[in-house]
Amino acid sequence: MGSAEARCKPQQKWESVEGVPATSLFCDHAALERALEEQARSKGGNVLAREWCDEDSDGNLSCRATVTRAPAGAMVPAPSPRRALGKDSDSLTFEAAKAVRIDLSPFVAVYARSPRRGAEVLEYPMLPVGQVQLGVMRARCEPKACDAEQAQAALRAAAGGLGVPSLVGVRCFELDDERTCVATLASSERDPDTDPRAH
Repeated sequence: MGSAEARCKPQQKWESVEGVPATSLFCDHAALERALEEQARSKGGNVLAREWCDEDSDGNLSCRATVTRAPAGAMVPAPSPRRALGKDSDSLTFEAAKAVRIDLSPFVAVYARSPRRGAEVLEYPMLPVGQVQLGVMRARCEPKACDAEQAQAALRAAAGGLGVPSLVGVRCFELDDERTCVATLASSERDPDTDPRAH
């Protein structure tokens, strides 16, 4: 049934970026394994054999595998957890996320929190009490490459990859032949993973 291959380059530093693929913000082996599973299903397969992952000298991560199909009635390995996608995981495939470009304009010089799944990133119409603004993030793609739901899911996934828990004032629109979703990033001042006072 052929082979599957996926690659991405991690870009998870807190800094100003423009035009970075959404996949770079949540790039890890778990995300690549999901990409291989998506490709296997699209080929009619349900088993990945001889899976192999590597990191090259430029920091690019890649995984590849042979796609096969188990005989009827055979035990099939459970799929890997849905990593870093949006509220509706099926709305944002790894391939769709690759087509979305992320721009980040930070308001703060330093921010470091543990990555979280896109489904764990919450959206608010106004800044929640006890949270501060971190910056503005924009997700954009050509209209034929992703729909509004996928662009918004990519925004959540990218924010989650940076450990951001909240999106404020999410707006999606089309401008200059691009589909765009933009939001203010926000978080509590204290890290709930390390500071009990944050709870």
